[in-house]
Amino acid sequence: MQRVGPPIKGTDGSAGNSARQQTSAENRRRDLLHRHTPTPYGVVLRVMGKTIRLETNSPRVVESALGFFVRHQGRLAGHAEFLWRIVSQKDQQIDEAGVALSAFSDHGLRFANIGQKSFLAVDLKAREGIGFVAERLIEREPTLHCRSVFDTLFCMTAASLGLVPLSAACVGVGNKGLLIFGPPNSGKTTASYLAAKLGLEFHADHAVFLEMEAGRLQAWGDLLPAIFRTESLQFLPELRTSTRRFSYPGLTVHYLPKGPFQAAKAQPVSPVCSVFLNRASSCETRLAPMLSSELSCRFANCILFKDDDLFQQQTSMVLHVLRDVPAYDLAYGRDPAIAATCLQQILADHDIAGIDSSGRLGH
Repeated sequence: MQRVGPPIKGTDGSAGNSARQQTSAENRRRDLLHRHTPTPYGVVLRVMGKTIRLETNSPRVVESALGFFVRHQGRLAGHAEFLWRIVSQKDQQIDEAGVALSAFSDHGLRFANIGQKSFLAVDLKAREGIGFVAERLIEREPTLHCRSVFDTLFCMTAASLGLVPLSAACVGVGNKGLLIFGPPNSGKTTASYLAAKLGLEFHADHAVFLEMEAGRLQAWGDLLPAIFRTESLQFLPELRTSTRRFSYPGLTVHYLPKGPFQAAKAQPVSPVCSVFLNRASSCETRLAPMLSSELSCRFANCILFKDDDLFQQQTSMVLHVLRDVPAYDLAYGRDPAIAATCLQQILADHDIAGIDSSGRLGH
């Protein structure tokens, strides 16, 4: 809101300039929302092969962003594809027990409210994102909240960068990747972690970012540590001492950095297979081929943002290509180690030659 006053009279402009300077100073004093906070610190980030310009009022934000995205940094090419403007501000009311997050998206706009006073907002058409965030939430490694501010902002931005985020896990060998789908508590994180202990690279456990590059489908892993449910600790007692615990109303999670199971530099992988985990109390391990017609609905249900048609064309193209990749339903018992062994075997022979016509895993 601008202040409106009587017209300024003057012949040389000096009186008018003085009045405008006074009005500008008054507006800054009245800037209760901090809209005019200067952001003199900046850096160009490389994330999943994309270029993002970050501007901020705090050098700590720059340092934390570079640390969070460290595996993606490299040679920069071309101009920035998106602008982030983050204002760090003091907030002594942060709850040490956890920070609540709520979000919505609609017609090219994304908004996330973090705690009582922090928020992120993204305009996908303008290719700009802003954030006013408590300085204690600007962290390279999350301690107050297992969802990093930088990860949240990137997920809100991803579609305009040509990426299609799906809820899935991913393990791989070299440039080959295996996408793992399933409902909550189907064992995606635990099976991926155990597969990584068998020698596979742990790319993602909750989201993959797909894109078409030079006519080929490729997938990037997520940016967060692995997030385990408390019940997973019954299979993995070592996580009791190696993970950080976060508690929210009705939910407790444990996070583990994936760095020890990843290459130093993040690289995309080519999906060679999709596996849908089907966990049961007791059943025979069985891998059953899935029909392309069945996959359309399955993949559509895994899209992270479903209420926006701005990027329907790129989403449809990615899902169309993904449907042509072999896909299987993996039924297994309660122990995720069984699923992990199957994932390793599938990648070891990515053309699925080790599976007989009955759907049983070969040896």
